[in-house]
Amino acid sequence: MTSVLFVCHSNGVCSPIAEALLNHLAADRYRVMSAGVQPTQTDTNALAALHKLGVNTDGLSCKGLEAVDGEYFDIVISLCEQAEPAAQGVPAARHMAWHFDDTPCCTQANATKVAQEIYERIKLLVLVQDRQEKSLW
Repeated sequence: MTSVLFVCHSNGVCSPIAEALLNHLAADRYRVMSAGVQPTQTDTNALAALHKLGVNTDGLSCKGLEAVDGEYFDIVISLCEQAEPAAQGVPAARHMAWHFDDTPCCTQANATKVAQEIYERIKLLVLVQDRQEKSLW
């Protein structure tokens, strides 16, 4: 099972969206967590955008990087520029940077747009990971 950590500045918008979406797509193949450099609370518009997509948000909560102290991940993905240095400090086989606007979504439309952008990246991640794990021959 591939372990993935999504990191953003607040753990309020992008990283909980990414955590929920990857769990929605492939919870059987991925252990997924999210954390923030300076956690706040999960944005209500972000949760509404996930519900609109039919994604379960049970168990989502804002947490700081101390929640993953001592853990090793296969992939750590920073979701905003401010979180990238902290994400690089988390032990992992691979670090990736996907930069999104991590400010709280002021409208439902903004939250839905961010969720859709993250969803597209996650679908590509799953596709690439699946291909790397399965031999073509």
